[in-house]
Amino acid sequence: MKSHNPPFNFIATPQEELKRKIEERKRLLYLIASLISLPSVLLAWYFYGATNPFSSRLYLLLLIDIVLWTLALLWRRVPLRWLECWVLLTISLFFLVKYVHHLFYDNPNIVWREIEIISSGTIILFIIAYMILPSQLAFRLSLIYTGVTLVLGLWRFIPDEHGFLPDLIRWETRLIVIAILLFTLAKVKDDLLIAQKQADYWERQANIDHLTQLPNRRMISALIEQALLNRLPLVILLIDLDDFKCFNDTYGHDVGDILIARVGSILRTNLRANDFVARWGGEEFLVLLTETTAEQALQLAERLRNEVEKIEFEEDHLSISIGGTLSHPGDSLTTVLKRADAALYAAKAQGRNCVCWA
Repeated sequence: MKSHNPPFNFIATPQEELKRKIEERKRLLYLIASLISLPSVLLAWYFYGATNPFSSRLYLLLLIDIVLWTLALLWRRVPLRWLECWVLLTISLFFLVKYVHHLFYDNPNIVWREIEIISSGTIILFIIAYMILPSQLAFRLSLIYTGVTLVLGLWRFIPDEHGFLPDLIRWETRLIVIAILLFTLAKVKDDLLIAQKQADYWERQANIDHLTQLPNRRMISALIEQALLNRLPLVILLIDLDDFKCFNDTYGHDVGDILIARVGSILRTNLRANDFVARWGGEEFLVLLTETTAEQALQLAERLRNEVEKIEFEEDHLSISIGGTLSHPGDSLTTVLKRADAALYAAKAQGRNCVCWA
């Protein structure tokens, strides 16, 4: 049977898939940022070509770095984490080298405006650090970077012959305040993410059966009610393990739990992408089928019965009885389950290991 996208979202996106989507989105945004910055760096390199050989060479290196970074972003074999650290390191070195050159090798009266621009650009560096690093590490590196630039500035302007020391102190103080504010915002974000993860965990605990890792009765009931409310046609298969009490009495409840988990796994792996199976309680399971005809549902039920029948445990064979029903206009959770339960009772009465339809 052909798989379709589910008509409504039942199961949360797996963590691996979510991580992949976030990485793809970040890679695209980084690519756009690099393409936007490329013309400005190219213009800066061209502008400084004749007037400032040092800045010209520095911007040329930055230009080459951006081109290599862009190519690495397009070549997806390079891990994104490596690229992020590479960019953070190169931009940090770019600002620091340019800052040192202007402080010690240029006339501050001429290049003071450039030093102010570097100080403002350091804020961008801090933001990048908080984007790719844990907040505490980004905060420490921000303070270290600010401390290095402050020490270099004090070394250059003490004694203060040009009257630039107050401006230097003001800029460095501003950077420290910005680093603290960014750290505070990052901590708030981290706390919100932790709270969300905890909420998701407890929601999962309330909706997932721990033995089979399938949705439990509470969750599947809510899904059925949602489908009925949206007037979506659905099929209910109520499944019960035959003579399961004998297995428990013969082999013990631990073995019984293993068999229940195995049956749950078989049911789950033999369903389509937009079908759902839940542990209904005890040795009972419930399968919810959407976008399915009665004929397709009957074929699927027979396949599930045959797959479970293949389970062998020592000299015993496991089997299931299945009662199925289609939803009707005006159905409620109670009425549709009542018909499925009646069909299951009929399957038991007919000798078990069979499928009956309400």
